[in-house]
Amino acid sequence: MNTSATRMPIFPTRMSQIPAGTRFLISVLGLVFVVTLFLMLSEVAKDPRIFPVRNVDVLGTLDYTDRRYLTELVEADLEKGLLAVNIERVRNKMEMLPWVAAAHVRREWPGRLTVDIEEHEPAARWNSYGLVSKRHEMFVPPQLHPDSSRHLEWQEHFSALPRLTGADGRHDAVLDDYRHYQTKLAEINLSIVLLSEDDRHSQTLELSNSVIVKLGYERQRERLQKFIAVHDRLVSEEQAGQLLRFDMRYNNGFAFTGRKPSPGVI
Repeated sequence: MNTSATRMPIFPTRMSQIPAGTRFLISVLGLVFVVTLFLMLSEVAKDPRIFPVRNVDVLGTLDYTDRRYLTELVEADLEKGLLAVNIERVRNKMEMLPWVAAAHVRREWPGRLTVDIEEHEPAARWNSYGLVSKRHEMFVPPQLHPDSSRHLEWQEHFSALPRLTGADGRHDAVLDDYRHYQTKLAEINLSIVLLSEDDRHSQTLELSNSVIVKLGYERQRERLQKFIAVHDRLVSEEQAGQLLRFDMRYNNGFAFTGRKPSPGVI
């Protein structure tokens, strides 16, 4: 006789379903719980007694900025602890300082704030008391301001830099021109002492051998090349110390004049 056994399922074939409204309510309550827990933990973490800033490191090679002054500026923002430090605010405060080109601020656990400073590297003097950096940024350091007690001392410190003059906002283009001219003039062992540009962008060069070269406001690079081609034929070693002038603004030539400087004239 055949017998068949009836097997009972281990699990119900169909689980009872939770009503949609109940599932939604559970989801909302779960979300509220997670958000509330996150906010509570955030507030606790911001307690300076739990995560205080114990160290401030100001890094970078600082030739012109007081490291202690930078540290004091940062410490003014540390009252609320490491997590509550406004990194963007600290960075902006650093980069508002005249000599600071860039500041990189970061938290380091458990209680350290690191500020890495990049200073401007001066490439040239600009107008009366500004400087232009190697990255083409114009800035006005307090050391060169006429009201500074060490104004003359710092003027001497930067005296080896070439002088550039021009209208506001033209420092970038004038520095580019200076670099091009300087490279070309090095071929005849000359360097630029002063590159001046007026409001019409007309340029004049004062060179290391007291030669003045007027390039005008157009075709300057072509005119400079013409000057380089004739310089050695017209300027001899015996003429060193004389004020020689080349006016290269003519279409079909140039004008050349020279005289010995008057006593006391530089």
